[in-house]
Amino acid sequence: MRDEEHRFDTVRLEKIPKHAVPGKKRRGFPGRGERRFPRWGYRVILILCLSVLAVLGWYNRRNLTPQNIVQWVEGRVVGFGIGDGYPKSIAGSSVSPQNFLSSDKNLVVAGDTALSVYNSTAKEIYTNPHSYAKPTVKAKGSRFLLYNLGGKNFRIDTLGGKSVSLSPGQDILGGALAPDGQTAVVTAADGYCGMLVSYTAEGNVQSRYWFSSYYPCAVALSPDGLEAAVAGVSAKNGELVSALYLINLNQEKSVEPAATLTGNLILDVFWDSPSTVTAVGDSGVLFLNPKSGKKSEFRYEGQKLEAFASDSGRTALALCAYPGAEESSLTVLGNDGAGIFSSRVSGSVRSVSLYGQELAALADGKAWFFPLAAPAGSEKGISAGEDARAVALRDESSAYVLGISEIRLLKIR
Repeated sequence: MRDEEHRFDTVRLEKIPKHAVPGKKRRGFPGRGERRFPRWGYRVILILCLSVLAVLGWYNRRNLTPQNIVQWVEGRVVGFGIGDGYPKSIAGSSVSPQNFLSSDKNLVVAGDTALSVYNSTAKEIYTNPHSYAKPTVKAKGSRFLLYNLGGKNFRIDTLGGKSVSLSPGQDILGGALAPDGQTAVVTAADGYCGMLVSYTAEGNVQSRYWFSSYYPCAVALSPDGLEAAVAGVSAKNGELVSALYLINLNQEKSVEPAATLTGNLILDVFWDSPSTVTAVGDSGVLFLNPKSGKKSEFRYEGQKLEAFASDSGRTALALCAYPGAEESSLTVLGNDGAGIFSSRVSGSVRSVSLYGQELAALADGKAWFFPLAAPAGSEKGISAGEDARAVALRDESSAYVLGISEIRLLKIR
């Protein structure tokens, strides 16, 4: 057979466009409904992200040291674990309300025999005994300052287990701790009204400052640890006068008080915000902007101070008309001294606490919780026990409560 007998009729095909070939797509021309994000857009997003990280790193460069990073990791690792839950017995240990703190959502308790830290499940994640007659604790994250009020010794502890014992050689009148581990204490001083001694995170003496006009009674460190706010007290013309100093810890030159208050005894000083130093007194609160020097004062107008707390430049106050009054007023002040919240509770307030947008107040065995941003009437009262002596917010939905022989955890929502 000839080959021609098996030949089929064919028609000449025109050249098929590439985009018509099945399985292939035209590059650079997405189909209808299909959109591609341009490559330059990804580069812009990457550059913006890197810029943000660089800015954050620059402003936190003092905290991004190898030591601080290791401390942060150790704190998170040590905090793992499940305890038996609350209530937690503390029988045999006496705890003062001012030594009952919440830090990094953990509970810090300085009893008469040991410093202990518990997580939210009541697991003891750190403990270290002490022999201080009047222990006082300050906490910043996973670092703790424990000093013997009126004694000559203090200690810097970390959740990682490191503990450094130091002594300024004089009786300690107050102490402060910065987030990066720097420490400062105010003490008595021979021939002077008092002395400020600052220490590096490693426990080395950084600087000393002597006071000749006012007796120092309280101290706070700036968030970056470069400055100290020191409150002092004296008497002039038969009146009590308090002074507030701002001291650069890298310069040992004499400075004048940044502010003075007549008839107002400063009880404590806070520097929780870079833009605000807060001095709480027995008759009013002083707010000082350390950069501009601007001052404002909130007076109690004859009311008695029952309790106070500070957080991120804000200050919570519990005031009453007279001791034993049937009702107390609650006020939260912003970092400029302006009121941002007010309410009232029945009974005498023993303790207040601030965290985020939540205010807690303990009065007559009941814990009251107020959402600062919610309308009036949104508060919630929970029984805390007749022996309740202090409250410390863990977060905006739970709080620790100190009883005589046990610690409790209250769920707000």
